[in-house]
Amino acid sequence: MRLPLLHRRLTAGMALAALVAFAAGEGGSPQVVLSGGGLVLALLWRPTARGTVWVERASRVGVLALFAWMMYVAFVLIADFMPAVLAMLLFLLVTESLRALEAHNDMRLYSLSFALLIASTAYYPGVLFGAAFVAYVAMSTLAMMVGFLRRQTEALGVAEIRLGRPFLVATAALSGVTVLVSVVLFVVFPRLPRAWNVQGRAGAGEVMAGFTDRVSIGEHGGRISSNPTIVFRVEFPEGPRPPDGELYWRGRSFDRFDGTRWSRTEGLSTPVAGGGWYRERWGPERRTQRIYGGPPGAFVLFGLAPIEEVQPRSAIRPFRDATGDLAFVGSDEPVYTIVSGPARPPRDLLRTAPDDPYPSEGAFLQLPALSPEVKRLADSITAGERGRVAKVEAVRGYFTGGRFRYTLDLPANALDATLEGFLFHRRAGHCEYFSTAMTVLLRAEGIPAREVNGFLGGDWNEAGKYLAVTGNDAHAWVEVWFPDVGWVSFDPTPPRGRQQALTDSERASWVWPARFWFDGVEHRWYKWVLDYNLDKQVALFRDAGDFFSRNRGTGAVAGARQRPGGGALAWALGAGLVVFLLWLRGGRRGERVTEEGRIYLDLRRAYERAGWPRPPGETPLDFAAALRAKGAPAAQTAAHVVDLYLRARFGGRDIGGEGRRRMRAGLDAVRESLRRAGRRRPPPSVAARGPGAARRLKAKR
Repeated sequence: MRLPLLHRRLTAGMALAALVAFAAGEGGSPQVVLSGGGLVLALLWRPTARGTVWVERASRVGVLALFAWMMYVAFVLIADFMPAVLAMLLFLLVTESLRALEAHNDMRLYSLSFALLIASTAYYPGVLFGAAFVAYVAMSTLAMMVGFLRRQTEALGVAEIRLGRPFLVATAALSGVTVLVSVVLFVVFPRLPRAWNVQGRAGAGEVMAGFTDRVSIGEHGGRISSNPTIVFRVEFPEGPRPPDGELYWRGRSFDRFDGTRWSRTEGLSTPVAGGGWYRERWGPERRTQRIYGGPPGAFVLFGLAPIEEVQPRSAIRPFRDATGDLAFVGSDEPVYTIVSGPARPPRDLLRTAPDDPYPSEGAFLQLPALSPEVKRLADSITAGERGRVAKVEAVRGYFTGGRFRYTLDLPANALDATLEGFLFHRRAGHCEYFSTAMTVLLRAEGIPAREVNGFLGGDWNEAGKYLAVTGNDAHAWVEVWFPDVGWVSFDPTPPRGRQQALTDSERASWVWPARFWFDGVEHRWYKWVLDYNLDKQVALFRDAGDFFSRNRGTGAVAGARQRPGGGALAWALGAGLVVFLLWLRGGRRGERVTEEGRIYLDLRRAYERAGWPRPPGETPLDFAAALRAKGAPAAQTAAHVVDLYLRARFGGRDIGGEGRRRMRAGLDAVRESLRRAGRRRPPPSVAARGPGAARRLKAKR
């Protein structure tokens, strides 16, 4: 492949790698797709004279149009003009990649692709960004090396050099050094606490289906579709995960029901603020969860109830509102630790709880206009039950005892979609019907209750050791107020419907396991790259120090926490480094000089013995250029010998016996020219010593 064409394809590959890094965070917008198509065309297209003319014209018109749009947005609409800037950046990148091969615009392409790579860091830099970054480093190393060779051959008039695949592979391997140095600097460079956001939350302003600001039971017709999107991930740093039946990830509570929808009343408060309340009454048990992420656009924090404490680990500010729900402010991806109390209060505590009303009169007892049958049903269910907990259990058992059926099929008509239609006609529905019905029946009996939604359960990722909570785990249940106890959760949904599990076809296909595995990779990327902080740095150095300060007698670190597999990993890395160094040394020792190389070295020694100084550079092209610039004898013949050497050494071409004969003949001609020049005048190194130096040198001879 010709150098200009190879150079252009490598620069287009750089641009494509930067575009992939940008698309990893920004998404597949139309401008990204069009830009990707243009860069792929630049990789495959051999530009013609007519085609480059059209590219030049389109470039001028497009730049003027985009600049006018940017000025209009900035000064007339007074809005964010960054989309226009990014559009111009992508447009310039594509048009520069499609220019003629003779155009020396490589520096512009380097700058534009690097600017796009920097712009991509403003978005969420996930695993795909990391892969694109490594590809960009490899491509840029190759492109700059080939670009340098191209300029040198054109400047010196050396015949075309065709670079072989081994040379390209070896040059690309040099980029590994850059990546390795970057990793080392990333690990050892002092980390500062994050107090500002470097990544936007994807989908801000949108609320994920399955978790919304309002809960509604009025929809009818159709079916609730599966939503396997992973919402957040949960680790359990202080012990094994709790049983699946206790994994209720509480989100929001709702107090007002209009017959169809649940909403939140502004200013409504609860005397329970978490912390000491539940610790004093429910017991000393603690459950710790570390949660990564959340539904896009929902600024809600989740955790196992009752939530006693929240500790932010990213640039967010959590707070507890008047109703006791947890929320946060900030645009950073939420990462936080939740400390929860026991899953249930002691049974005796519930039995002895008084039947006092809620502290705020009428709160959590609001009811819309309903059919009298609803009140009669509540009375019949709780008839003969004494005490609040007995009535609550009776209502919950009414729905879980087999009379009702869980289904994801929505009601066929508006009449069946009402609460009365669910209770007296259809007797089937999803979790929001069950939680709404239980809350309404309890309120009809004067028991304060509220609707709660969040998520239930999750899928365990064994490779990553975390729980992945998906959109299919969205759930709704009920919280009931007990004086001197607090809010206690009850789930009226039949057990078979408490989790919207993945469908059989989703689990049987390869898509879900592959997606689940990739999510584990992304989770590790977030923990060890994006969330790499001072604590992780100190822990990493402490573990390394513990490993190398191992007690020789016992083979254990005194007073240090042992991690399984850590020593084996360190030994494997050390052994790999030793093998690499031995291979490198053996490769150098076993490297032999070819006949072409010996002729080239004899050529350089011939000029050095004749007194011609070494060129400032060490490359063959620098050597040939220095001979021409200083007017050395037989400089043109020497350049021809260098050209043949470059073809054989770096071009991967077999010049054959004829080529080697021409190199030897050229070397003999150079030696003869140097001998003749030595009789006529002194070499530059002697002439530089002064006018009398030549006579003194002749007298010595």
